[in-house]
Amino acid sequence: MDNKRTYEAMFLLDSGNPDFNAVSEPIRTVLERRGAEILSIKPWDERKLAYEIRGRKRGLYILTYFLIDPRMVVEVEHDFKLDERILRVIILRRDKISEAKIHAETPATSAPVRTEDSEGSDEVAPAEVEGEGDAEEVPGAVPDETAEE
Repeated sequence: MDNKRTYEAMFLLDSGNPDFNAVSEPIRTVLERRGAEILSIKPWDERKLAYEIRGRKRGLYILTYFLIDPRMVVEVEHDFKLDERILRVIILRRDKISEAKIHAETPATSAPVRTEDSEGSDEVAPAEVEGEGDAEEVPGAVPDETAEE
């Protein structure tokens, strides 16, 4: 009986290795071992963590969609928690999700330009905006009372 359901999982892994295939290998291994069909696995983003987790200050978020028998989800989650390379994981059931959403771009795949400031924190460089500096009227905004009529 094939009653597999679609699940979405967000993983937090150490961001030290630049090779995505090597970093995502523990995820693939556990899912394949438990009979899951991987629909999509892609980097979400690499970010500075709000607090240290197992001595790491930065982490790589990986978004994964997969099909699996619901009875196997507890075992899969347990296997992920036992793997020291995976810092955190959350798995959600996603019954009504489109193919477009599964294969949509993520912040990491849309490739924003990152710059390093003098203190070493990451900032996303502002995108070039057409008409930058031009003021636009905002619908429903309260008019400036100091302006002359």
